[in-house]
Formats: sequence, structure tokens, C-alpha cells
Amino acid sequence: MSELSCPNCGAPVPIINKASVYAVCSSCKTLSLKKDVNLEKIGTAGELADDHSIIQLGTQGNYKGTPFRVIGRIQLKFELGFWNEWHLMEGDGSSAWLGEAQGSYYYTKLNVGIPTDRIPTLEGDEEPVVIASGRRERITPGDSFDLGENWTLKEIMKATCVGGEGELPIGFQTGYEAILLDLASEDGLFGTLDYSESPALLFSGTFAPLEELNLTGLRQEEVAYNQAQIPAKSIECKGCGASLNQFSPDFSKSLACEYCGSVMDTESDDLKIIAKFDQVSKDNVLLPLGTPIKLPDFPESKVIGVLRKSTEVDGETYTWTDYLLRYRGGYAWLNENGDNWTYFEPLPGVPKWAPGLKRIFQKRSYKWFANTDAHTDFALGEFYWKVSAGEKAYMEDFISPPYMISSERTDKEIFWSKGTFIPFDTMKSAIPLDTASKLRKPEIVGVCEPNPFKIRLKRNLWVATILTAVFFMFQVYGCIKAKNQVVYEGKFKYVQTSMPNTDIGSTNFRDNSFVTDVFELKGSTNENVEIQIEAPELDNKYLFFSAALINEDTDTAYDTSIETSYYHGVDDGESWSEGSKSDSKSLAEIPPGRYYLRLESQSDFPVGWGSDYSVKVIRDVMSPAPFFLFGIFLWLPLIYTFFRSYSFESKRV
Repeated sequence: MSELSCPNCGAPVPIINKASVYAVCSSCKTLSLKKDVNLEKIGTAGELADDHSIIQLGTQGNYKGTPFRVIGRIQLKFELGFWNEWHLMEGDGSSAWLGEAQGSYYYTKLNVGIPTDRIPTLEGDEEPVVIASGRRERITPGDSFDLGENWTLKEIMKATCVGGEGELPIGFQTGYEAILLDLASEDGLFGTLDYSESPALLFSGTFAPLEELNLTGLRQEEVAYNQAQIPAKSIECKGCGASLNQFSPDFSKSLACEYCGSVMDTESDDLKIIAKFDQVSKDNVLLPLGTPIKLPDFPESKVIGVLRKSTEVDGETYTWTDYLLRYRGGYAWLNENGDNWTYFEPLPGVPKWAPGLKRIFQKRSYKWFANTDAHTDFALGEFYWKVSAGEKAYMEDFISPPYMISSERTDKEIFWSKGTFIPFDTMKSAIPLDTASKLRKPEIVGVCEPNPFKIRLKRNLWVATILTAVFFMFQVYGCIKAKNQVVYEGKFKYVQTSMPNTDIGSTNFRDNSFVTDVFELKGSTNENVEIQIEAPELDNKYLFFSAALINEDTDTAYDTSIETSYYHGVDDGESWSEGSKSDSKSLAEIPPGRYYLRLESQSDFPVGWGSDYSVKVIRDVMSPAPFFLFGIFLWLPLIYTFFRSYSFESKRV
């Protein structure tokens, strides 16, 4: 470490990193340039604003195995508040940066070696332009371009340099305004294009959760950000004089009066009015300002702002309400749409595109659901930006119940968030009883509400598939094991002896029954017997047989009936046919022994007419019919569940 003297006041200015070129005197705020072993004054650093950061010079940490120490800072101010760029010295002496804004942290490094002709240029005040294949193309939030990595433009913002401290590898000018482009990649990387220099500097890295930074040596002030929140305070509305509560003074940048619609700039000492909503209504605002929210698996929070939004589709207006929640160290949104509730958290990156209009986030696939233009009708309470009347945004939703991801795009920014569906009973139990009593049970399906029939359908599908496979294996085993032994075959001729269609056993029926020769059935008692009859010459007639399989020794009879019928013709030029020239019946568990077959027949042939037919008796037959019958009864409930699931999805709004 070298210790140089301030060229303005002579106070010692320590420099511990070889990469540091600039230094700010802690005594007189002189900004100096290091030249060999001396410091040359080049300006004066502005007074830093107290943004309640927990980080300070000397803070140490370890991110993903890399130790670091905070040795400098540049503070910027933009529309949403302050942004700190903390200069870090890593364990090997390398420089890195820790960006900090609104409780979020980004670990980045200066990206060198990028061809300058690939870096977007600025036209006018803040319109970035990419030169690709000889063409100049303006890019807006949501557009992508390549800088060695495929980046998506998230936000265009103008920042003002407040000041700096410690030692730095780059210089700054207090009060200087610069355009910054916030970038994100589908691989979860974060980047910033800083146009304070020409060509612009690219800093890239990752979103760094606070708990993964393992910080030590933090500020211990009572109001240090993320340690203790600044107490709420009362503000008098500049529009109507009403007394308003500002629940989060360290977070909010504007406050909208719930009585007259005036919007005040809370960063200005005189609370000047910056916008006004013409119509303000608390009707259907189900969560009043200040309502505590205690949802499971989410931080305990409080409602500090309310936005009523709307869109128009096919001449019909749809409205919903967004509640801004504030908790220690961050914020979230609670969306109410058709009495359904969804909890939204900001996403640092850009979800990946996938085939079929899908997005991938954290290895989960989300399918496209809807897009719309959203209008802000009115606002109540406080917000982390300067809210204004008539704000418009283009919204796009992708769902994977019970989750969804949504983008909200304006001319300056695209904002991604992840939503989680909150069941009605869970929502009621998360708020005070007097507020919960006013909630209405939803009558429509929520955007990312889980489909209970889809869950059942998947479960039943697995059960049906497994049972079908098991039964099929038994069926195959039975078919392989079955003997299919032909024990009797005979050919006969039927001749009508009674009036056609005379019932067997009636007074006018002339008995034409007969018995076959005796045949032997071998095997075990649990084996079946199948009787097959075929009449290949049957034409627009039927043959009905009353059959009995009779044991010659015990006279035990096993009765059944078999019918072959075949009819065909032409109606209105269309040919048709029905029936079959063959039929069979199975008799279960026939004991072994000597048997004969007794057949009585009936038909619609004229007297004296008839047909040849054959009879076959087969021992131990495995039929596929039980398998198909089992399959029908097993899969019918699935068809019902499928249509219930489809009906549920069609009602999703």
C-alpha cells in the first residue's frame, strides 16, 4: 500500500490497489489523478447523499469463493433513486464492481476487448443505435444485440453523478449526466453500458443475492439500509391538505394522495406536485394502505401503494389492481384480478425463448398466454418511481401454473417479474380479519391457478398406464400358456323344418336338434372351453343355436347360445352390411372328462332351405376380449377428466 498526500490539503490519501488511478481525499473531497508517486488535482468530489447503504469503505466479503474488499465508490442518482458502484479489490489484486440499488446487488467487471464498432452508439440524447450488416437499427427495451454475448436491453436511464470516495480505476465528474443501458442475458448475466466515456464501457457480471456476498465490516447506523427501516411519517397533501402516511421514506420517490389524486415528489423538500389523477376511487380497493401481509414462504410485508390498471379488448374494458408491498430489504407486488391473487417478485434476468412461443426460467417452461396494453387509471400511496397519470405499458404473460412470468415494457424499460398464485383461503389467512372479511371468493379461473383436473389427469394417466401394462403382461402370458387345443370339429347342414323364426320349444317348432360324437377334454378344472360356429354361405339370414356341453358320465350340462347373422344391402346409393357369419362362446372352468355337444337351431330360412355350417370345440383358449373390456372401463374416467381439464383451461382469464 502506498500513501500519497492530497495536493489540496496535504492529508494522507492511501492507495492500496495498483489498478487505482484516481483517489478522493476523505478530508477535503479533492479528486486527484495518480501520476507516478504524486497526486494531481483534477476536481472536487460532490457531497455523497446518505442512501442508507449497509456497505462502506473497508467492508469485506466473499462471492463464489472470491474474497474482496471495498476500496472506493461512485454514487449516481437516477429517476428511481441512488445507485452505488462500489469499487472492489479482489484477493489477487484484480478490480471488480458491486452495483447496489434498492436493495439489489450486482457483481460485475469491466469487459475489455470488445470491438468498438459493435458497441451501440447514441443518437440524439438517449436513443441507442446498433450497426449490423451495414444497417443502423434503433434498439428499444426488449430488443437484443450481440457484444460477444447475446444481450437484451432492459432499461435506458439517465444518471447524474453525485460524487465519489476512496480509490478508483476510472474517473468521474460531479454533476455529470450520462446515459446508462441496463442489459440482461438469457444465461442470467447482468450488464451495464456506461456512456460517461466514449466509446461506452461495458460492465458485466451476475445478480448477487445479499446472503451470497458474505459481507463483514458493515455500517452499524440505526438507519442503515436492510438493518432497520426509517420510521413512517405524516405528510400534508399539497393538493387538498389531507394528512397522509409515508410508510417507507427511505424507499418511496413519490406519494399519491388517496383523496384528491395529487402526486407529490417526496425527494423534494417542498413536496412539489408532479402529477394529478382526475378520478380517484377506493371502491374495490380490497387492501387499504398499511395493510400487513403475512403470506407463507414470502417475507412479511405491508401495502404502501395501490395502482388501478385497465385494458380494452374488443370494445370491453377489463380492470385489475396492483398492490405494492414493502418489506425489509426489498419490494414485491400483489395482483388482484377477478378476485384471484398473484404474488409477483422482480426478476433480475431475461427468461430464455423456447420453441412454441415459450419461455424458460430456472429450468421451468412457461407457455405464452396473453399480451395487452395496460393503462394506469389512478394511484394511491407511495411508489419507488415518480408515478404519473396516463402511464402506459405493453404487457406479456407466460404461464406454468401455479407460476407465471410477466414482462411490462415502456419506451425506456422492460421489467420482468415472476408470479405465484395465492389460493383464496391462504390470502384470507394472511391479512387482518376485518380486511379478510371483505374479500370475495373468485368465480372465475385465475391466470396461473393450478388446474386440479390436470393434476388428477396426470395421476390417473400414470395409474391407468401402469395397470394396463400389468394386465397386458398377464394377457400375453395367458396367451402363451394357453393350449388352444382343438378337441372336436364337424361340418353340418341346417335345413329349415319349421316356419321361419319359430321359437325353439314353441308348439309349432319341429325339433331338429342333434348331438355330436363324444370327445375328450383333458387338462385341469380351471381351463375353459370355446365353441365356435361358422356359416360361410350365410346371406341375409341368421342361424341361432341353443348349445349344451354335456358330460357323458355325469350328465352335467353347460348351456349357452350362439348366433350367426349376416345382412347387407344398398340404401340411397350407399351399401351397408351388419353382423357376422361366425360366432363363438366361451364356457369357463370345465372339468376334464368325456363330453358331447347338443345343438338346437332356429333361423329365418324358408322351409326346406338352409345353409352349411361348421362347429369347432377348443380347449383352454385365451381371448383378448377381457383385455380390451378392461381397457375401456379403465380409460373412460380419463376421458371424463380430460374434458373437465379442458373446460377448466378454457375458463382461464
